[in-house]
Amino acid sequence: MNVLTNPSQLLVKNSDVLEAERILVIQPENDDFVSQLCQQGTASVNVFTTSEAVRSRLADLGVSDACLVYGECIPVQEEKPDTVILYLQKSREFMNYLLAMSLPLLMDNGRLLLVGENGSGIKSWQKRLAAYGDVVKIDSARHCSLYVLTPTVKPSPFVIDDWIASFEEVVHDVCIKAVTLPGVFNHGRLDVGTRLLLETMEAGFKGDILDFGCGSGVVGTWLAKRFPGIRLSLLDNDAMALAATRETCRINEIEPVAVIGSNGLENVRGRFNAVVSNPPFHEGVKTQYETTEQFLRESKSLLKPRGRLRIVANSFLRYPPIIEAVFGHCHVLAKRNGFTVYEAING
Repeated sequence: MNVLTNPSQLLVKNSDVLEAERILVIQPENDDFVSQLCQQGTASVNVFTTSEAVRSRLADLGVSDACLVYGECIPVQEEKPDTVILYLQKSREFMNYLLAMSLPLLMDNGRLLLVGENGSGIKSWQKRLAAYGDVVKIDSARHCSLYVLTPTVKPSPFVIDDWIASFEEVVHDVCIKAVTLPGVFNHGRLDVGTRLLLETMEAGFKGDILDFGCGSGVVGTWLAKRFPGIRLSLLDNDAMALAATRETCRINEIEPVAVIGSNGLENVRGRFNAVVSNPPFHEGVKTQYETTEQFLRESKSLLKPRGRLRIVANSFLRYPPIIEAVFGHCHVLAKRNGFTVYEAING
């Protein structure tokens, strides 16, 4: 059964604008659109995604690894695409990053198609895209819009270092330097929830530690500085987050056991003395709770005897009943400014 999101359905509805020789799809949604596009065989198709979940699905659908780039940026290709398809993202800064990365990749007289849901702010991008060239609205249906940009302004070369931000924070007299990239949680600052989580970590962490949904690596790296000798693994679905995490570890002189790209816990091996997290609940432009809820249901199997799960979350999220169902209890360690820190012990 073919499954397409509304933005992908709009693209298929306007199949005439997909007629091209070389297509680069940037940040496709977790559906069958790319697979269908490849099966048509009328164009050479390459894909860039920062999502391990999307990469894994496309691989399962038979999209060749040679056509897939999973990472923080895409290298310049020998044969430039004549068409780039860009799916709208939630973060405006991340969208600017993707445009800055993709426009230099286009061949002369190439086109960029932008597609996304109306409720996610795509209409405001018609004016923003006009800074790069001529913009035409192609269609609007299924609560989505599709625009085509024909660049008339020569784009500047893309340099990823221009997009890096950093900050320093001190919690319990431990100073951490963090590196972030657009679209990564904690970009340029430490959020209130993460600070609250770190403030509860006064003692008792040792052995193997997993930072789930690590973002820029703040929690795990701080733990490694606070408790020298721990064996730290950090995990995220997002390649942008993993790139930021590696750099955060490097500048803090922390050598993790592993930095793992994983859709949920799919690529995790071994068991841990503690699993810590400020778990994500956004994916692309949508609010998604399923990944975190599944993580909570599976977390006990990751823990050694007497191992602990400790997370921080918005207080309105219904995570305590899930934790209680798995562990038989759920302790509240701290509450402030709409955030709550929860803990459960295995056994």
